[in-house]
Amino acid sequence: CRGWPRKSEGKMGGEAWWIGAVVVAAIAVSIMRIIFKVRSQEAFIRNFKEEGDILLVIAHPDDEAMFFTPTILALKDSVKIHVMSLSNGDYAGLGWVRASELVESCRMLGIPKERVSVVDDPSLQDGPTNSWSAETISLYVLPYLKKNGISVVITFDDYGISGHPNHIALHTAFVKLVQTKRIEKGKAWKLQSVNLLRKYLGPLSVLENDALQWLGSNSSTSQTVYCWDLGSVWKCLKAHGSQCEWFRHLFIVFGRYSYMNTLDLVEG
Repeated sequence: CRGWPRKSEGKMGGEAWWIGAVVVAAIAVSIMRIIFKVRSQEAFIRNFKEEGDILLVIAHPDDEAMFFTPTILALKDSVKIHVMSLSNGDYAGLGWVRASELVESCRMLGIPKERVSVVDDPSLQDGPTNSWSAETISLYVLPYLKKNGISVVITFDDYGISGHPNHIALHTAFVKLVQTKRIEKGKAWKLQSVNLLRKYLGPLSVLENDALQWLGSNSSTSQTVYCWDLGSVWKCLKAHGSQCEWFRHLFIVFGRYSYMNTLDLVEG
């Protein structure tokens, strides 16, 4: 018959219990921090409200749901947000479907279809091997900004969160637009990419960001916004039914970009 558990087994079980308890406590503290920060981010909202309308420039339909929902949810009641996708996401031949899904996702985020535009240009097609020209991108972005009296834009940074070349091309284009003064310096913002570990910390990302702020590692011009509305994030993802793979649900739960966005200025 089986004897009593060995001391080493009992010790390992006790260590596992403490590790689990610490993780649960850290998640609980993170959630409380997020809720607190969501209720006290007037400065973030005020900074952008003073600038007027904002244009969010994305590469593909569903980028807004996967990466930018904290920013959109924080600003939608104070600022008119416009969304421009530089492709219709036709990589799998579903461009017309994905364009309509973007409109529906934006509607759920409080952005009417009149403020959503989808570009379908042969030289700006969705695909990791497709090269996008900065000048072609500017041909769509600049007239839209002028027509709607918009001076502030938000887009991806030089890694594009996932390393997708189309995301990176947007950042490259806006760097050139700032360099050539076609967009005023200080008016273009980029969503900060992080390494793989930090990307999948889920709600623990807020504690990690607190630590970086305490250490003075964040840029003084960075703007961070928080979100505790996974229901809205989930609905927006569901609106993109053609892209709703199982791993995207995991991304919503464990991904940093469901809980917070850190925006940095595009430097020209």
